[in-house]
Amino acid sequence: MQTWLPPLALSACVRVVIARSLASMHLADAQRWGHFPVSPMVALGCFSEGSADLLAVGASAHADAPRECLPRMQLAGPQTMPRTVFYSPSASGVMVVFYPDAWLALTGMSPEGLTDRFVDAHAVLPPDLLAACERLCAAGDGRVEGEDAARIKRFFDDLLPVWQQRARDSKHRVGPGKDGARTMAHWMEALALRAVVTGWGRSLRQSERRIKHWTGWSLRKLQGSARGEAVFLAVLDAINDNRLDWTQIALDHGFSDQSHFIRETRRITGFSPEALRHGVFHEEAFWSYRVLAQISRGP
Repeated sequence: MQTWLPPLALSACVRVVIARSLASMHLADAQRWGHFPVSPMVALGCFSEGSADLLAVGASAHADAPRECLPRMQLAGPQTMPRTVFYSPSASGVMVVFYPDAWLALTGMSPEGLTDRFVDAHAVLPPDLLAACERLCAAGDGRVEGEDAARIKRFFDDLLPVWQQRARDSKHRVGPGKDGARTMAHWMEALALRAVVTGWGRSLRQSERRIKHWTGWSLRKLQGSARGEAVFLAVLDAINDNRLDWTQIALDHGFSDQSHFIRETRRITGFSPEALRHGVFHEEAFWSYRVLAQISRGP
């Protein structure tokens, strides 16, 4: 698995690009799950080889769980519930994660209309963006050294003029923060500032309406997701420093008590804090959380 942060000119549009191939990993069935948390982001995924099945909401990760095959190129909107995917043994592909407000500017598609949906990207993408994504998906499976890096660069080159035009048209001015870290908190700070200075009305209610229009989520929901990400990163730091204290972490991040913290962790991830900690460090299925930890640290 490899990750790429976008060039500066695309940093307000793309959070990260991920290339992952199971073809050479020889994973057992139990290791081919993928767990994803609640998220306001919009993700475009494409398979150059193999496939993946999306489990029904709330279904446990087991062989008989109800599920549906994802399209070869699929678009996932903001997710208000944790989701699980099961990959075929040869699954290889790329995922591009977009900020939801940038997605609105880039495509004219409301993130709210995509909430909790997975759709065939061919049916909804504008022609210029679809062409760039098709070239990205058709470029190979990453088995040739340097192939993934070359196709991601080509995708950024294809996307840049499209984004620059759409950003000018929409007066989009939101970035990830001066230090380059891709945390939810950085993005939310910039988003909130843009909401305050945009348009004629600058009241709190009007700012919140703009945020809801741009992202599909209320400010309160975004704040909850940002807090969940901050807690996750704090837990990793505490583990690295050998000072993990669940109660203290809960209090430090504004939870009323440890039970409140556990309930919120389950709501966002589907797992208890301890099960999530174990999975991130020991199970392949939690690879998306390891990506989050990597990109949130900045360059």
